[in-house]
Amino acid sequence: MAKLFVIFYFLVLFPVFELVAQPYSEAPMLQEKVRRELLPPVEARLPDEPLVVEPVQSIGKYGGTWRRVTTQPRDLLLNSRMGYVSLVCWARDGRNVEPALASRWEVSADGLTYTFHLRKGTKWSDGAPFTTDDFLFTFHEIMLNTELSPTFPSWLTSDGKPIEIDSDGLFTLIFRFNKPDGFFLQRLAFNGRGLFQPAHYLKKFHAKYTDAAQIEKLLEETGFDHWTQLFGQRGDPLQNPECPSLAPWILKTPHPATRYIAERNPYFWKIDPAGNQLPYIDRIAFELVQNNELANFKGAAGDVDYQGRFMTIMNYTLFMENRQKGNFTVQKWENPGALVVHINQYSKQPKMREVLQDRRFRIALSLALDRDAINEFIYSGLGVKSRCVASPFDPYYLPEYDEKYLEFDPVKANALLDSMRLLPIKNRRWRSFRDSTKMEFVLHCYPSEQGTSADFWQLVVDYWQEIGLNFILKVDARNLSVLQVSNGNSDFFAYQSIGIHWVVNPEWYIPMLTTSYWAPLFGRYYQTNGKSGEKPPPRIQRLIDLYEEMKLVVADENRRRKLAHEILRQHTDECYWIGILRVPQPAILKNNFKNVPDNVIYDWRIYTPDYLGVEQFYFEYTR
Repeated sequence: MAKLFVIFYFLVLFPVFELVAQPYSEAPMLQEKVRRELLPPVEARLPDEPLVVEPVQSIGKYGGTWRRVTTQPRDLLLNSRMGYVSLVCWARDGRNVEPALASRWEVSADGLTYTFHLRKGTKWSDGAPFTTDDFLFTFHEIMLNTELSPTFPSWLTSDGKPIEIDSDGLFTLIFRFNKPDGFFLQRLAFNGRGLFQPAHYLKKFHAKYTDAAQIEKLLEETGFDHWTQLFGQRGDPLQNPECPSLAPWILKTPHPATRYIAERNPYFWKIDPAGNQLPYIDRIAFELVQNNELANFKGAAGDVDYQGRFMTIMNYTLFMENRQKGNFTVQKWENPGALVVHINQYSKQPKMREVLQDRRFRIALSLALDRDAINEFIYSGLGVKSRCVASPFDPYYLPEYDEKYLEFDPVKANALLDSMRLLPIKNRRWRSFRDSTKMEFVLHCYPSEQGTSADFWQLVVDYWQEIGLNFILKVDARNLSVLQVSNGNSDFFAYQSIGIHWVVNPEWYIPMLTTSYWAPLFGRYYQTNGKSGEKPPPRIQRLIDLYEEMKLVVADENRRRKLAHEILRQHTDECYWIGILRVPQPAILKNNFKNVPDNVIYDWRIYTPDYLGVEQFYFEYTR
């Protein structure tokens, strides 16, 4: 019997003991700080249950500086694309939700209560405990404080009122809703980074927690006029590198600068399966360049290690030609969104409104485009034709959404316009309104962050002119263009639409905000509870009703899928925007940069490349 126990111990109990007792490891730069007693040991810096990140390829190596370029300091994105932190996060498939700061959660049977359990022992970058106090402070003293937040986040409302956030101790967080919210987990994966701020640090600059004399002294020292300005500056990591963070890298360079350095967070709360504290890479260096063109030249020269942002498909050939010299490969990230033209469904011109609300007109615009020719001429055939009614990366996508009205058929397009009695006057080239008055169309665009050129949109205009529509292209500054569209002053807006996770960013498909570019005034009506804007007609209201019904569905995925398909089929049939092409996003990948998957989805909603696990990237060898 004793012999059997010894065998059992060594084969079963001993391996378990070894797994539990296995010491954590850390980067050499942190070991040195521990040796000099500038940091506590790694075991004391990690939570009781660190999040274990599976490497894409292999256990990595510590060290190195990740070189990137940016055109503006605000685009460092250390707390989003370069290190998103929330209660839950997106899995590497870009679809599902996984634990993050919360190790687990429960949803009540009625869908009205979500309970999250934080990882006990998680710490801010200054070593202070991360607890439910950070959420309660942020919610009650920042979000609900009208001095600091004039507008309350709509995603945190339920039945028109703010939800309730409560705690059960320091590590259990409770969200309560007036109506079920079946999308709340996905919303957290997209919006959740704004739910918590370092309460222990920011209370020192909040008028409720610091006496007036001390606030006044701080205002004199900093030159601010009001405590809210001071609070905003202290809570902005770009303006104040001392602000504690939970991200993998912490900005160390004071603003402004021409080169920004972010350094590993010694209290980061993730490890690899071997017990190595992440991230592997020591630092990120962002070089500030003047424009997209210079960013692309840096990429082609091999001066970035891994980056897709600012790299444009127009330079794909340039990148490919410089691969060997620059010691990099070129990835083509899949783009769920497509280039589209949004058609305003409530034009301020009554005669134009009648035309734009007629689906025959919108279908004609879609059929008039030779997408294959546009793709070949502008993008050397690298794009994919798309109506952009969701995409293959969205859980509710069906292939039929990209098949209807996608063909090039100018004969049918002309026939549809003729059936609307939009005919030329006395055999002239341009079609006219039904009362024979002149009809003109303006397609507004701006040079987008994806590098879409005016030549692309001019080609679209040329095709629409071929069916007798007097279109002209107008290129505006970005802010002016978006403002015009949001106010309903632009009837045709050349931009893009999204193809993934539209249920958590619904204004693209459902007119809920003024940034619902195809129906901004209907969106304003919803946004203001009918106080301004225009009341949507029944066909448009149906989209809103379907979406509101979807939100109430918590557990019945089949029911939710059916409702989603009704929304997407209506978009397919109605052509509220004219989808043209999905264009891949090129990315520069140095040959020594590892743990990067071959297939990458490029989208803001999943914060590419963060969803891949930026903390597990590493250099096989350093320069």
